[in-house]
Amino acid sequence: MKGNKIVLDLEFTPLRDPDLQAVAGNEIIEIGAVKLDEENRKLDSFQTYVKPQYSDIPYRITQITGITKKTVEKAPQYAEAMEQFADWIGSDVRSRFYTWSTSDQNVILREADLKEFPLHDMFYEHWVDLQRIHQRMYGFTRPMNLTNALGSMQIYFEGTEHGALADARNTAEILCNLSSIQGVHERIEKSHITYNGASSHGFTMGMVIRKK
Repeated sequence: MKGNKIVLDLEFTPLRDPDLQAVAGNEIIEIGAVKLDEENRKLDSFQTYVKPQYSDIPYRITQITGITKKTVEKAPQYAEAMEQFADWIGSDVRSRFYTWSTSDQNVILREADLKEFPLHDMFYEHWVDLQRIHQRMYGFTRPMNLTNALGSMQIYFEGTEHGALADARNTAEILCNLSSIQGVHERIEKSHITYNGASSHGFTMGMVIRKK
């Protein structure tokens, strides 16, 4: 692909108001992204917390992400955060978004509708779901979460899980590895089972990588 690759991850908190839920189910509380060039060379990274407008951050979200109300109290709200993000991406070079599943794309677009914020055209154009590509290339019957997918590729998770920038960096690592079809085939041929304990970094007990 010509142009840059924006590997994106979001953390978000649920909306509770039924009227708001009719438009959007969540509000973003953190954006993390990595920018790669067409040769998969890392160019830059981006991270910001985002202050939700209509929702609190429940305890279970704090447990998963480490983000609290205090974390975001001085953070930009959605419109300002998205302007900063778009400026960081830049419009002089064509960019494509890469995410793990389609949920991040849906959250961004639906929150834009809820808050009547006009996003740059690029947010409506080129999105790639790496979760599905991984599933198809490795022959799994169901899509995996990010950590298990890394384990299936014998890659260690770097950083803290469910931090947006750490998740984006690890997703970028998967992108780089999936970009080499020969490399995927070699890993499948050499791999049989990945192993796991409490500190496994994503290696899953009994996961068999099937040969084609």
